[in-house]
Amino acid sequence: MLHDIVKIGILTSKDKIRKSISGYLLTIVLNEDYSFQSLEIEQFQPERIDRYLYQEGASKGNKTSPIAPLTEAQKTLIKITKWFESCLKLQDINPEDQKVFQKIYETLINNEQNIINSIQEKIKDISKKESKFLTIKLQDKYLGDIEIFQRIYYDQQESKTKKTIAKEKICSICGQIKENVYARTSVYNFDTDDKPGFITGFKKDNYWKNIPVCEDCRESLKIGRDFIENKLSFKFYGLKYQLIIKTLSDNQEVLQEIINILKDSEKSISLKQKIVKKITDDEDEVLEYLSEQKDDVSFNFLFIQVQQSAERILLLIEDVLPSRLKKIFEAKSYVDKLYTNQNDQKFNFGKIRIFFNKSDVGKKNRDLDKYFLEIIDSTFIGKSIDFSFLVKFYMQVIRREFTEDGYYFFRIRDALMCSSFFEKLQLIQFQEVHMEKGQFDEFFAKYGKSFNTPEKRGIFLLGVLTEMLLRKQYSERNSKPFMKKLKNLKMNEIDIKGLLAEIQNKFEEYDAFDKGKRIIAQESAKYLLQAGENWKMSVDEINYYFACGMNLSEEIAKEVYQN
Repeated sequence: MLHDIVKIGILTSKDKIRKSISGYLLTIVLNEDYSFQSLEIEQFQPERIDRYLYQEGASKGNKTSPIAPLTEAQKTLIKITKWFESCLKLQDINPEDQKVFQKIYETLINNEQNIINSIQEKIKDISKKESKFLTIKLQDKYLGDIEIFQRIYYDQQESKTKKTIAKEKICSICGQIKENVYARTSVYNFDTDDKPGFITGFKKDNYWKNIPVCEDCRESLKIGRDFIENKLSFKFYGLKYQLIIKTLSDNQEVLQEIINILKDSEKSISLKQKIVKKITDDEDEVLEYLSEQKDDVSFNFLFIQVQQSAERILLLIEDVLPSRLKKIFEAKSYVDKLYTNQNDQKFNFGKIRIFFNKSDVGKKNRDLDKYFLEIIDSTFIGKSIDFSFLVKFYMQVIRREFTEDGYYFFRIRDALMCSSFFEKLQLIQFQEVHMEKGQFDEFFAKYGKSFNTPEKRGIFLLGVLTEMLLRKQYSERNSKPFMKKLKNLKMNEIDIKGLLAEIQNKFEEYDAFDKGKRIIAQESAKYLLQAGENWKMSVDEINYYFACGMNLSEEIAKEVYQN
């Protein structure tokens, strides 16, 4: 993966991509003698980031710095003051430079309340939503314009990296012997030297052996990550992923063409206007465009979670070909067409996220992220998914909304769309069983192999009849008392078999057991008899197919009564 990021860095080295940072910069302006002059405010200019000594993408946390995001005036000022204090303790600073830091430090300490009051006055008319930063200027110069500040700041940034230096060793990326190689890339913060188990030979002195990287490759890594961070980072329903593009040959033209489109603002906007289909919730998604490329490139999906100053890989999906993306979009189109009459809802991974978000709506954290990531992984690499695993989570949501008399019909439809999507991609397999021809063969064929056994069809049609009865009850009594018989959708085989007679009796009581309903009842009874005893179905699966029948009852009714 690092090799691919280096390639991207080399191809984008001429055009450094900056994050779109906006907001205000509050500057503590000092006189020539380093005394306090005033506090000024200006627009934050991304092109001046190097002059501000602002490090893009850095998770600073409590780290001291000569520039900091403005939260509370006092806390932010203390953070900057501590940076100057830390510079006074450096061993390699000459006496003249030390005097400069000492004077600035004393100025900040002696004028603390004055500066805090000025900050609060300046920002009182600025919206809280606007980003604000605090830094220092020496008259009209930013700290990054002055060599001593620039050198010390970058030395501090590289201090951890330089601790792991080795001489005349082979770089793991370019394969050449270099004068200096480093263990810490300082590009992705996945590595750690505080746990011996993560170090070659379990010795800290050997840490450089983990991922030895030379200075040139390290610089290309930084540039590559900057591009990926700014142009190839996307949202994915509460998660974030980076899209790392790699070529499968020595020909870099395809990669260069993709990069040129993504880094050019006008071309990028034009691309977004052409992209119609999306499978995520990111407006900037480019997967449809990438699915149209030839299989001489592939894609890595890197899902990252940032925790303070560390980064944790949640999931890495490697070597996804454009042809695989194309299959995913074809499956999406198939599902969209199949459910076109279901309130015209389009399929995307948000439908899956509904069932793999939180095990309890009252929880603060999304405790089902692990399973959601497993399904994303299976979808992109074509790994099988256990249908009974899916149904378990479908039914958790459907039951919750069923008992609350909420939107369970919508959730049933969402589950059906997910199952059709997975089946189209051959991620879930249904072994077909020979069955006698029936009244609704054409309907069942429309939904693929989901209804592949007589018990599933019998349960489904029983769900259709139940929904018809509930609607009849509601029209007659403005209530649905028969819902109590459904045991909050936790019925077993015995419950299902006893339900058919009760439904028929209720229809007779309402004098509503007409020919259409008799046909549905006969078909359901036929399939249930054919299924025999001891079904190989969990309670979740039984109730899933029953709920599907309730949801699709109108389609069956339309077919019966039109005929």
